[in-house]
Amino acid sequence: MELRLKNITSYSKEQTTKIDLRKKINIIYGQNGAGKSTISNFFYNMSDASFKECECTFIQHYRPFVYNAKFIEENFFNTAEQKGVFTLSKENADIEKEIAEKESEKQSLTKQYLEKKAYLDNLVENENKAEIKCIDAVWSKTENIRASSLKSLMKGSLGSKKSFFEKLKPSQRLPGIDLNSLIQEYDELLRHNNIESPTITLPIKDFLLPSEHDLLATPIIDLSNSYLSDNIKELNNLDWVKTGKELYLREKTCPFCQEKTISDDFTKAIESIFDESYNKKTNQIKIIKNKLSKEMEDNLQLVELELTQCLILTDDEKNKSLTYIKVLHKILSANISLLNDKINNPSISITLNFDNESYNNIFEDIVKYNIKINDINAKSKTFKRSENIIQGKIWAGAKDFCHIDFDDLNKSSLKNKSLIEIARKDLDLIIKKGKDNNNRISELRTNVSNIDLTIDSINNRLKNLGIDNFSIKKHLSSEDKYVISRADNTSTEGVYRSLSEGEKTLITFLYFIEYCKGKTDKLDYDNRESLIVIDDPISSLSQNYIYDIASMIHFEVLETPQPKKIIILTHNLYFFHELVKLAPRSRNDKIFKRDYSLGRISKNTHSTFEEIEKSSLKNEYQSLWQLLKDAQDGKINKIIIPNIMRNILEYYFAFVHKTDALQAELIKLAKDENNQSFRAFYRFINRGSHSDAVNISDMGDISPQKYIDQLKKIFIMTGDEKHYIKMMEIDEPDEEDEVATA
Repeated sequence: MELRLKNITSYSKEQTTKIDLRKKINIIYGQNGAGKSTISNFFYNMSDASFKECECTFIQHYRPFVYNAKFIEENFFNTAEQKGVFTLSKENADIEKEIAEKESEKQSLTKQYLEKKAYLDNLVENENKAEIKCIDAVWSKTENIRASSLKSLMKGSLGSKKSFFEKLKPSQRLPGIDLNSLIQEYDELLRHNNIESPTITLPIKDFLLPSEHDLLATPIIDLSNSYLSDNIKELNNLDWVKTGKELYLREKTCPFCQEKTISDDFTKAIESIFDESYNKKTNQIKIIKNKLSKEMEDNLQLVELELTQCLILTDDEKNKSLTYIKVLHKILSANISLLNDKINNPSISITLNFDNESYNNIFEDIVKYNIKINDINAKSKTFKRSENIIQGKIWAGAKDFCHIDFDDLNKSSLKNKSLIEIARKDLDLIIKKGKDNNNRISELRTNVSNIDLTIDSINNRLKNLGIDNFSIKKHLSSEDKYVISRADNTSTEGVYRSLSEGEKTLITFLYFIEYCKGKTDKLDYDNRESLIVIDDPISSLSQNYIYDIASMIHFEVLETPQPKKIIILTHNLYFFHELVKLAPRSRNDKIFKRDYSLGRISKNTHSTFEEIEKSSLKNEYQSLWQLLKDAQDGKINKIIIPNIMRNILEYYFAFVHKTDALQAELIKLAKDENNQSFRAFYRFINRGSHSDAVNISDMGDISPQKYIDQLKKIFIMTGDEKHYIKMMEIDEPDEEDEVATA
């Protein structure tokens, strides 16, 4: 348990002051104004807006009972009557026994409840952790999808990891969906929305007739009856004759001898060799060449152009198909070259080449491409429908992609769900038993509870303390309330205000002690462990009761099994000492170290807290010297230095019966013209504990060390310098050091 204070009264706005409250008994000392009341006020009303930056861990397990100025104001100062404290009547022994049993059962059920609740919370936490792990894994795995064009189809589900997970979790898993392909498909759909892409023309493989292939493979020879035919066939030089006829025969002149030896008969004989049949065949060969060079070439160029311009195909698809086109171009060029040879030499036999593998590859590719193009065109025509189909595939594909993570989560959830269901049933049963038990305790308490025992207890304590001039009694018209009554006056009006400060302290504190034991409402079912906070029960006007109240706290609060946690705050060092003195003693202070925690609150610029050891405790006179040293070191505000010095002088010189000597030396110093700075200090001493603006102004002009020097001078002049040196813990030089220094 830890109290954390920040930005409240004198506590720092920037840093949190932490007070460890793990031990059962916590006794904290501090001067008035140091910040003690802030602690009690926090526990008195933790919902106050001024404490919004303060907290106490595990406070929900405790029920605070706070004795401070607010408690007194609410229950005594502002009201003439007090709520009755209901306790059990001693006459009902059997019922008390049953109540005790029920209270014991209640504690057992509370323990069972806390254990089962912690177990259930742990199961739920494990389930939450498993879900968070799955959420993170799914979010990480689907980063590529969420960053793609598909994100526009997932609107409303990408706001957070959780919302995306909640959308994906109930989706049906559909194996076989390639999410990357789906991204590409949607990109294509967006790119071609309302745009129809043309299909690609299929390449021509071979459009020659079989007879044309036969013609190319058959030599064209002389079939005439010319007298030259036999010689030409014998020499196998028909192509040579044909070339000579076309290139060299001009009228009557021989190309070799240049004589006019070419007769009409020779010309006719030559012409008859290349008859109509021969010319028809050679013309057919020329037509075949034109078909190849024109139609097939145009076809390949068209296919190449359409492939290049197609926006649907990828670069890889285009490059692959264009490679096949290049091969077909080369083959076409080779075939045209063969045809040229055939035309020039009709008697040769040729066979055109065709690359079936390349053709089949390009043909298959284009068929596949056209299917893809037609599919996209169809989708583009029905864009919204196509988009919806893709949108449906996203979640099914993503669920399949992340199915291992969801499978792991489902396995974990099934196991946890079963355990959680059992734990909740057990917890409900414990709660029901607890309610039944509380109802029975309430029923029993209603039958036997009364406020009479509290009245008797408080009045008996007052008598034991020697106080018989006032007491408490039941309210005349409301039997569940108290009033304070004087023995010599029947009126109960204003009795509390007429009491001395010491008497007020006693009656309020006795009432508080009883208040912690019982309840002011029969229907109060808050049975949490008690946290008792007692803030400064000893004021400057109730010193006579220091030992009585300390004893009461020790035996009625600290020594009892209840409460489980106590915080006591005080500015009175005697009271602080008395509480520590009453603490149980054991070998090596084992019990004290286990149960007790001691602390001190001090204030300079801000209130601070520090733990202190039992061995560091001093009496009030020693503490004044400690405060003086703290002020000298800047740990607390220097404004309190003159008042501390006044108290030191009064304590010491009264104890050693040298008050007259002190006054004489003070007057002497005040009249000393060479010691002007002493006069502000002297005003403080003569005015007691009251200060004014002049003193404060003087204090602001004088450093702490100057005041300390004045104090030392007083002890020197009264012959008590050794006492000053001892209390200020100044190392005295030995005789040898003094001689060496001299």
